[in-house]
Amino acid sequence: MEEWIRTWLKVQREKGEKCIEIKKIQGKPYVYRSTTTYDRTTKSPKKVSTYLGRLTKEHGLIAKGTRGKGAPIQSRGVYEHGNAVLMAEELSELIPVLREAFPICWQEIIALTFTRTTGFTPLVRVEDTWEKLDNVLDITPDCNPRALSRALAAIGNDHAAQQTVFRHLSTQAHQLVYDLSFVFSRSDVFNRGEFNNNTDTVWLRQINIALSIATDTRLPTRFWILPGTVGEVASLIASLTDSDTAKMTLVLDRRTVSEANETLLQEGKIPFVVLQRRDNIRYATRIHLIDYFFYRKQLIRAGKRESNGLMLYLYEDTDLKMEEKKTLYRLLEVGQIDRKTLKQRMKRAGRILILSSIVADPQEIYELYKSRNMVEDRLDVFKDLLLVDKPHLKDATAVFGHIFIEFLCFYLYYRILDRIEQAELSVHLSPEELLLKLSKVYMVASGGDKRITEVPEHIQEIAGRLRIDFA
Repeated sequence: MEEWIRTWLKVQREKGEKCIEIKKIQGKPYVYRSTTTYDRTTKSPKKVSTYLGRLTKEHGLIAKGTRGKGAPIQSRGVYEHGNAVLMAEELSELIPVLREAFPICWQEIIALTFTRTTGFTPLVRVEDTWEKLDNVLDITPDCNPRALSRALAAIGNDHAAQQTVFRHLSTQAHQLVYDLSFVFSRSDVFNRGEFNNNTDTVWLRQINIALSIATDTRLPTRFWILPGTVGEVASLIASLTDSDTAKMTLVLDRRTVSEANETLLQEGKIPFVVLQRRDNIRYATRIHLIDYFFYRKQLIRAGKRESNGLMLYLYEDTDLKMEEKKTLYRLLEVGQIDRKTLKQRMKRAGRILILSSIVADPQEIYELYKSRNMVEDRLDVFKDLLLVDKPHLKDATAVFGHIFIEFLCFYLYYRILDRIEQAELSVHLSPEELLLKLSKVYMVASGGDKRITEVPEHIQEIAGRLRIDFA
């Protein structure tokens, strides 16, 4: 029996109360008055217990029939617990670094990272989304949209604090660097040099960034805001001068690399991988498809050949080849192409050509190229967030703060993905799907009591394989 219950009993006996008994039902104390009477049938004493009420530490005895008249009704809340536990665990290593680097707004940073990793969450929805999550870290961020907007500006303006986080994540391993860019706004508010017109000569603001991911941990390590216009590899190379470029591989967009840029990359001795356009003359190079491998259950035939000091890697996706052939015949049937064009395009159906300065197994180069798709898919979500958050972005520093938050979302996303892959569940489960499933594990809070709801059997199985402890 707890000490506070013994103390309550002692006080009642000092007041002259007699025959008071405490019974615990489902772990909670209830008060009874127990007496004995003579049973004429059995000719023996019989115990009689009269229920008096429930005993609580905060309010003492809540007498039977008085709840709602004098005793306060305890509030009850239901919160998403499972996904909050996973995100808190995966970000635990970085939280002390964020607290040190951003002492004023680190809690807002965590709230933004959690809510935006779980799904599409513009600033106006962050507060509601955060209130749905179980506050497993016991923090008190200000999630009002105006407060978050001010926090984003402060984050974007504090380059030294960002560098503190980047240094913590830095690694001696090789890193993949992706060049990324997107149209942002028609607004003339943003007049910094990092915002540029796009390659389609349409007067729209555009942000150019580079993101690096470590090959050993597969976690993002830092990003750069790139000056200059899209397509200037020179700007990218200049931005990397403070890094060890010998330990980097650039996974570049085919639109950004011209022959002149290829020369710059070779002169800079920076390893690179770039997809070639379908109309590139290098497709005429004869390459025998003597190798094969499977990528996500799809058969890929592959071959490679040296060309002017660089390597050409040719791949043929058998499923894609069949789909492209069907499409070409449909175009021929409706008269959109002629037979000459059909013959030309059929030669390259299902094929992709990659130019690289790296000599490696074709499968390794193919997976490097495909890794870009995942990064760009995540970036698409970020683009949509920036567009809906424009009313809250008063200057360029707030946009740079957004980019830093999205970097942390990348980091948390890849941490969760790595956990899934180690459990060999990546074929059937993505980080988004895992967080959605875990959101069905709830924490119910009533007064000072908290308990986790029953965990569905299929989630128990997943949690067991991923070693997630909901307690």
